[in-house]
Amino acid sequence: MFDLAPVLSVLPFAETPAWRKILSAFAVDSVPHCWAVTAPFEWHGTLLEAMARLYLCDGGAGSGNGVFRHPDLIVAGELDKAANIDACRALIRELSLRPVAARRRLGVLPAADKLLLPAANSLLKIAEEPPPHACLLFLMEGNGLLPTLRSRSRLTVIAAAPFVEPHPAPLGEAEWLTWLGSAKDEKDMEGVLASWTAHLLREGDPESAARIERIRLLVSQKKLSQTMVCDLLILTLKEGLPFEHIFGGFR
Repeated sequence: MFDLAPVLSVLPFAETPAWRKILSAFAVDSVPHCWAVTAPFEWHGTLLEAMARLYLCDGGAGSGNGVFRHPDLIVAGELDKAANIDACRALIRELSLRPVAARRRLGVLPAADKLLLPAANSLLKIAEEPPPHACLLFLMEGNGLLPTLRSRSRLTVIAAAPFVEPHPAPLGEAEWLTWLGSAKDEKDMEGVLASWTAHLLREGDPESAARIERIRLLVSQKKLSQTMVCDLLILTLKEGLPFEHIFGGFR
């Protein structure tokens, strides 16, 4: 039985059908050597870490310190800037080496849909015939991946929810008291939580965003009363109670 690490169950995209298919592929060891994943840009950092954990760590486990580091993870480029040809060539050389600690080596190309033609063409051979231990992950927001690379990859699109205007959660005692006073009459609690999640993702706090998203999903499933929602939000955001202490009983 494939033992998924808890960190992978609380991602902001955890409930999307596409992410479930990704987890299913790892569960049955049907993992492509070349995977192209399209998702909203604000998810890319969290998605890169989650995919790296799945590729490189048993059961998706890892350091859990918020910044995933592994000797067999090679990232070329930056989340918002595609790798140049020299960085792509360096990644190819690194992938040719034997794994240090995992079964595989994983090369990640962020912003892969923005690769210039020389850089993209340099990856064609390894995408077609990689070393047995080498895998590639093309991470992108659009659909501009070079067709010759796309044809060598398994394509997965993780769709975003409808656009939600980001709005920060309350800060400080006064704001929380004001919000709690009006929350009992809040008709669209799901929308409120979605706006907080969007704000946290924009501010680079995916862990807190995942906590709020988990509460929102429970609200959508009619598992929580309005009072329970308020209590959980206070515990998770204001009091900082460890996540697993709160949600251990929910399934």
